[in-house]
Amino acid sequence: MTYEERTPTTVQVVRQDGEPLGLAFQARYTFAFHWEAETGVVTLTGESDPILGFSSGAAITEAQIRSKIHPDELVKLTGLFESLSPNKPQTQAIHRVIHPARGVVYVETDVRAIFNASGRILRLFGKVSDVTSQHSPGTELAMASDWLQLALEAGKAVGWDWDVRTGRDTWFGDLKTIFGISSRTYVGRVEDFRRRVHPEDQSLVWKAVTEARENRTPYAAEFRIVRPDGVVRWVAAKGRFYYSFAGEAERMVGIAADITDLKQTEEAVRRKEAELNEAQRLAGFGSWQLDSANDNLVWSDELHRIAGRDSKLPQFRYRDQSQFYTAASWDRLRRSDEKTLWTGEPYEIELEMLRNDGTTRWIVARGEPQRDSNGQIIGLHGTVQDISERRRSEKALRENEERLRLAANAGRMYAFEWDSSSDLITRSADFSHVLGLTSEPQELTCNEMLNRVHPDDRDKVVAAADGSTPKDPISRVRYRVIRPDDSVIWLEKNAHAFFDDKGSVLRVIGMISDITEQKLSEESLSSVSRKLIEAQENERSRIARELHDDIGQRLALLSVTLEQLKRAGTDGKKENRDHIAELQKQIQETSSAVHALSHELHSSNLRYLDLATAMKGFCTELSNQQNVAVEFLQEEIPPTIPQDVSLCLFRVLQEALHNAVKHSRVQEFQVELRGTAGTLQLTIHDSGLGFDVQTAMRGPGLGLSSMHERLKLVNGELSIQSKPGHGTTINARVPVLLANSASNST
Repeated sequence: MTYEERTPTTVQVVRQDGEPLGLAFQARYTFAFHWEAETGVVTLTGESDPILGFSSGAAITEAQIRSKIHPDELVKLTGLFESLSPNKPQTQAIHRVIHPARGVVYVETDVRAIFNASGRILRLFGKVSDVTSQHSPGTELAMASDWLQLALEAGKAVGWDWDVRTGRDTWFGDLKTIFGISSRTYVGRVEDFRRRVHPEDQSLVWKAVTEARENRTPYAAEFRIVRPDGVVRWVAAKGRFYYSFAGEAERMVGIAADITDLKQTEEAVRRKEAELNEAQRLAGFGSWQLDSANDNLVWSDELHRIAGRDSKLPQFRYRDQSQFYTAASWDRLRRSDEKTLWTGEPYEIELEMLRNDGTTRWIVARGEPQRDSNGQIIGLHGTVQDISERRRSEKALRENEERLRLAANAGRMYAFEWDSSSDLITRSADFSHVLGLTSEPQELTCNEMLNRVHPDDRDKVVAAADGSTPKDPISRVRYRVIRPDDSVIWLEKNAHAFFDDKGSVLRVIGMISDITEQKLSEESLSSVSRKLIEAQENERSRIARELHDDIGQRLALLSVTLEQLKRAGTDGKKENRDHIAELQKQIQETSSAVHALSHELHSSNLRYLDLATAMKGFCTELSNQQNVAVEFLQEEIPPTIPQDVSLCLFRVLQEALHNAVKHSRVQEFQVELRGTAGTLQLTIHDSGLGFDVQTAMRGPGLGLSSMHERLKLVNGELSIQSKPGHGTTINARVPVLLANSASNST
């Protein structure tokens, strides 16, 4: 039996996006079929004879149909039909059937199932097409072309075919990703490609093309493509030239794969390596790796820097690194590495490293095993940290601690630290020597510490601690402590408080010094100073009385005598009378000066009037004598002020105003006496020339030193604010109650 050869019907297969995929099949014969599940009868209509050998319109059984299916295809088709369901009622397959005359025939079967309400198949119907022509040599070539296209798209790659003689250049593949071209193929000129190469890479690419053409070698290059939208893609291209019998290049073909992701990954790795190198440099950390199989050792750049070796020099073998360590350190490192290679235990050791410039560095070397996928040790890797600065700091710290210990022993002092969370004070070992306590522990609570403080000083100690703030964390206080033998010693505490973000004290550290001998010396000196000042005041009083009672009286008597002469000699010459009048004037001026000097040496106003009145009177007298303006203000002055405090502040006022009038070169001065919270504060201010306080205190003058010493005797404080060209302000502050107590004790 023969069958008429017919022109195949061409069927084009396309993708979902509309792009053609080539010739899917060429259908020569087609028939439809219908199968009823209830009867099992299959009805064929169309060209079934050329495909299966059954006549059109024949009603055959399912078994007859199965007999025509190639044995190797039965399992596949049975599985496809069994996979049909109400949700998936349609399927398609290309398979083989056996024709009595033609032999093996390739067919494409499209089938659809109809189900009842319970989900059982009622009937099948579909179409069978002869696609044997699809497996002809020409069709195989078309399929290979499609597969190449799919492979290029899947791999983000493009192919090219360049006709060297005509310049015609054909591109195909994933043109959209690399070139930004939406179609699957592009036919143009080779110049179109060159324009798309990144300007910085054009010479590189064409040099590689020229060398491959002239040397008849494969072409390979990595370069950038600039798409019309400005996106830059990296590609790796490979190709070859084909030549005529005359040796002329006729054609070049090749493939370029998109390696943008790879390049970005490589750039990220380089960036991470640079960041790692920078981090190692900043932290003083180097890294190393040992391949035990070939004895190769690799150092990082930072490890080369620590060792003083150029990182561009070749790497070296493990045993060659002995030159970078002292003999003892090399032996320690070698033994540690051998032990880790044998046992797998990591290590951490300190080593002394020798540099090429003759200096040494101390490092901490850490090593651990490196294993393969089977867990076998194949080498070592680790880190090296430069601790030279830390070693020097530790040495300096030990030396400073020793100096501090010696200073503490010599100066009778000890250190302490208070922790707010536990309320414990920890003292250094020298505390027992200072406090005379041999059996007391080094730690105690705040209450236990306060119980040792003299009752009169406890409030002062607490106030000093409470006065610390984050802005002013330093405190200093002097207080007395009662020893177990009832003796009293003086201590000075200098402390520094540390605070959290909320301003609460976390801990306090400081030093406590035994200043008993210093206090005794200060008391002795104060006693001497007090006696000297008292003697000075007594002498001032004596001189003032002499000036007032003796010289003043004599001058008054002389003035009276001259008046008598003047009256008795009324008939004398005029020049004699004028001369007597002039002498009377000089005697009166001298008498006034003696009176003022007497009053200044010993003001009787302080004895009969209050301090503010006496000061105001002095300011008025000085204004009249020196022809200057002195403004005096007073506020909240206590009704009673101890005599020694009044005398002290009055002398400070005298000394300060005299200096201001003499040196400031201004005519206006301000004086203020103010009482605040149990204290008296005297302020003298001018806007004159000013001076350098430190230089003045070291000078030969006694004015500032005298004011300072006087205030110390009444537990007062003197502060001076002055700069050249910025005026001067002198503040004298005296605690009235403390001054009163001091006065009573003397």
